[in-house]
Amino acid sequence: MKPKFIYTVLIAGMLGLSSCDDVLDKKNLSAVTSEATWNDKTLATAFLDYCYKVNLPDWESDVVSANGYSDDDRSGDDFFYADQLTTEGGGGPTAEYWPYSGIYTLNELLDNINTGSLSANDKATIEAQALFLRSYRYFELVKRYGGVPLILSVQSRENAEVPRAKTSECIKQIVDDLDKAASVLPGKWSSNDAGRITRGAALALKGRVLLFYASKQFNRNDDKARWKDAYDANLAALNQLDSDGYGLNTSYDGTWADNTDACELSKEVVFSSRYSYPARATDINAGIRPLDYSNGKTGWSCPTVELVMAYPMADGSEPGIDIDGDGVKEPFDVEAKDERGLFWLNRDPRFYRTIVTNGMQYKIADNGWPGQRQYTYKGGEVETANASKTGFYSCKFVNLNLPKVDVRNYDLDLVEIRYAEVMLNLAECAAEIGNHDTEAVNMLKDIRKRAGITPNDDGMYGLKQGLTGDALIDAIMLERRIELAFEGKRFWDMRRRMMFDRPEYRGFVRHRIEINLTQDKKDLSLAQLAAEFNENGDSNMSSTDYFNYFESTLVEIDSKFTWNVSSNHYFFALPRRHLEQNKLLEQTKGWDDGTFDPLL
Repeated sequence: MKPKFIYTVLIAGMLGLSSCDDVLDKKNLSAVTSEATWNDKTLATAFLDYCYKVNLPDWESDVVSANGYSDDDRSGDDFFYADQLTTEGGGGPTAEYWPYSGIYTLNELLDNINTGSLSANDKATIEAQALFLRSYRYFELVKRYGGVPLILSVQSRENAEVPRAKTSECIKQIVDDLDKAASVLPGKWSSNDAGRITRGAALALKGRVLLFYASKQFNRNDDKARWKDAYDANLAALNQLDSDGYGLNTSYDGTWADNTDACELSKEVVFSSRYSYPARATDINAGIRPLDYSNGKTGWSCPTVELVMAYPMADGSEPGIDIDGDGVKEPFDVEAKDERGLFWLNRDPRFYRTIVTNGMQYKIADNGWPGQRQYTYKGGEVETANASKTGFYSCKFVNLNLPKVDVRNYDLDLVEIRYAEVMLNLAECAAEIGNHDTEAVNMLKDIRKRAGITPNDDGMYGLKQGLTGDALIDAIMLERRIELAFEGKRFWDMRRRMMFDRPEYRGFVRHRIEINLTQDKKDLSLAQLAAEFNENGDSNMSSTDYFNYFESTLVEIDSKFTWNVSSNHYFFALPRRHLEQNKLLEQTKGWDDGTFDPLL
């Protein structure tokens, strides 16, 4: 059972919160006054829990939508193509984000928590959690727009118009609030409060904020002092987490392999958005699965060929295969009919916990095909109208034991920050400040070791000896891409490092594969193919016998335009309605009539 506090978030009455027996036994909530709320720990905590509910990230709007806007997935047209994104915003992470109603609830708590008769400790810990949540909200605003109106108390209608604060002022406020929160919060909570914000989470978020602020999006002159601040913050976060008992799980998928507290509250989980049916549910499991094993949802997290090909080999080396014995690897080729086309063999173990390819075993409940294999060839799914749009599926976050009937209204927690990300944040900062290359490489080695990559004779887990400078940064960004795949991070990483300006992403197009039966097998039904293929399934999947059944064609996803990200996309425009409602707001430079500089 999930922690008790998550169930208080819908208590009815003026607090807008849900039933909680000890509250209902105590007083009639319809008669609860504001004064009573701040004099009663149960009511004040219930208000805090409502603040959690309305300010925490959400699977569909914050993770799945961001996944599509990268080279790992298949959407994001408005961001990637020149002149497509407007001042009104677009889809996914480019959509209007203006969470001031949630910030209002937090300010209401912060304005009042110290006015009541609660103990000093209760006031401080409730206030600290609210400060963290407000910092999280403001950071999400700043990474989109730069400086925004910095509202730190409840505003009257007469004082509702507030100008944009400088980006630097917003960052300072966020960091100061996180420092204050970290100084008060515990390292762990009791079982009834498990999942609440901890001091380690506050320090980890501070490290992420300063990592972004040091990155090129905000730091065009590469001020190394910012990188040093980010390094210090992430090192402090990692040290505190270590001291408080956090660390890498023994398995890569240890935070989502099954829907139990053992996973969702494991030592790797630093900050999560908690779900508990029926109070809060998600369709994440249904959306990721093929429609054959879903319940009316599908199409989320469809890997591109580019992501599939990015995974290292099982020994951590670059992907490819030496087919002629000359000691030089040939790159994988999805259209090849020799060993170069067997791109799914001998890959990084994280590949098989993230990517599902045609003919691969997918031991999901309700998969009744022989060998429980998933077919993504054209005509290879029962629900062909909603078949894979890239030739691949993802299996990350999927609970294989759930039958189709139970996949909707699922309650898998969204892990927003996990220990591995803090390690990667620190590694990136260490590489950027110089003279810390060994520290950065050791972080990568620890992550690859946990992933199951072989250490090899040199103990480098496939990493090249002597990594430094840009090569080390590239290795770190690759590791982030693989380790954090489909966790909603890739788009923001590419944007903060302004990767879309690099030559390889100018004129870039993403690809999918279209798989068809060979001429000899084209008359087989899906059932006939599944039965015949599985007779020697393992052999068929691990040898060129596969090509007796299937042939693949590389197809462009970005078929209308190539990538050409405009420079103003690194800071979005404020939607027009906010400019109309608040005459003190300035539009961002680079957009129509923009005068606000987000770099200040």
